[in-house]
Amino acid sequence: AGCASGAPPANQTPTVPDDAQKAVEPAAENGYGAYGKDENGDAPPTSTGEAEKASAAFTLDDVAKHASETDCWMAIDGKVYDVTKSVDKHPGGPAILKGCGKDATEMFNAVEKHGGKAREFLPSLQIGNLK
Repeated sequence: AGCASGAPPANQTPTVPDDAQKAVEPAAENGYGAYGKDENGDAPPTSTGEAEKASAAFTLDDVAKHASETDCWMAIDGKVYDVTKSVDKHPGGPAILKGCGKDATEMFNAVEKHGGKAREFLPSLQIGNLK
């Protein structure tokens, strides 16, 4: 029998459900450190829900209206991404700005380093699809 406080008896090791353990494990390597935060304590941009991403559709004219360092959207492989919050964190520095406001598919795919972490991180920035 356990004690009234809800803690296990002294001779019994408490068990932790598998999902609870996952919540305290470090996040996967994504450029935001072991616990999903960057050096400023900021988490990566939150992802839009899958249903919202699928229903939001933008034209290249829509994307072109967001072509600055402080408001940067780009299309890659038929999907539209708001990369504004990632501009300052981009490992390639200001190179990311060349893709703001346009279909950056060819440019993105031409960069060998975009094969790993960058591709894994893209879904968290997606805001819709190209019409």
